[in-house]
Amino acid sequence: MRIVKMLLFFGLLLYTPAIAQATTVLASGGGYRAFVDDLADAYTAETGKGVERIYGNMARIVAQAKSSGTVNLLLGDAYFLNKSKLPFISKMVVGKGTLVAAYPKGSAFKDSADLLAPTVTRIAIPDTSRAIYGKAALQYLKSSGVYDAVEPKLLIVATVPQAASYIIAGEVDYALINLTHARKIEQKIGGYTVIDETAYSPISIIIGQLDTGSGTAEATAFLQFLQSDKAKKIRTQHGM
Repeated sequence: MRIVKMLLFFGLLLYTPAIAQATTVLASGGGYRAFVDDLADAYTAETGKGVERIYGNMARIVAQAKSSGTVNLLLGDAYFLNKSKLPFISKMVVGKGTLVAAYPKGSAFKDSADLLAPTVTRIAIPDTSRAIYGKAALQYLKSSGVYDAVEPKLLIVATVPQAASYIIAGEVDYALINLTHARKIEQKIGGYTVIDETAYSPISIIIGQLDTGSGTAEATAFLQFLQSDKAKKIRTQHGM
């Protein structure tokens, strides 16, 4: 009998954390990883509930949400999420996206004329059809009148983090990425310069809740947390 009671006791110890660690699944554009991680960690610290995270370019996470049926929340730019035709039951604006030109140590960036320098041979940008900052970068280059000259220099990669990795490694002269990710890697690069916001279409960052059935209550609780002062402070810290 004593053994049975002990087994029940330890069984409860194992079961209780599972309840406390109820999770919601949040998929996000890779360029917002630092922002989402900070939000999720703060939420878990406050509530004891976990947030499972999936990262990638917007086309990838939208496709995953459609195929898996297990994603509860999607965070990314409104352009992709609004045209995804996913069954959202609610959406919330969490901030705006800002394009920057990041550069390696020992370099600098003032304006688009710097991209034309003969010493500049490679400029990394995210996918121009699948990543919103790739689209914004393309708009910026064209509106600045330098696209034709720099097009041979462009290194087009899948995501913001991939473009940023080339700057960290010093393998490109510039990378056009978002402010949130640039702040994350600031200590590993030379710096970054915010691009004129009139040179590309406005980027609204939203989070949408999907009608997935399971996990709805946890997802709703996370959205409520996003309206707290703590979450708003994190949004400001990440330039959102």
